Amino acid sequence: MLIDDNVAMVGTANFDNRSFRLNFEITTVVFDADFAGNVERMFQNDLSASRLMEQDEYDNKPYWFKLAVRTARLAAPVL
Repeated sequence: MLIDDNVAMVGTANFDNRSFRLNFEITTVVFDADFAGNVERMFQNDLSASRLMEQDEYDNKPYWFKLAVRTARLAAPVL
């Protein structure tokens, strides 16, 4: 996350059971303009390499793919 030109937050803060109890996740707040600029460039590069996914892309996936997605979602609380 970028907060103006001088502050960047890097890390993870997921709100799920595994994150709170097992992973001990952390987010770091850095007060440095150069670091914040590097983070902004990283975000811009990621954004320029991304594309919009349309709903029909998932709808047109084969059955085995949708089954794998549902299985992963079901297994997520215990993984």
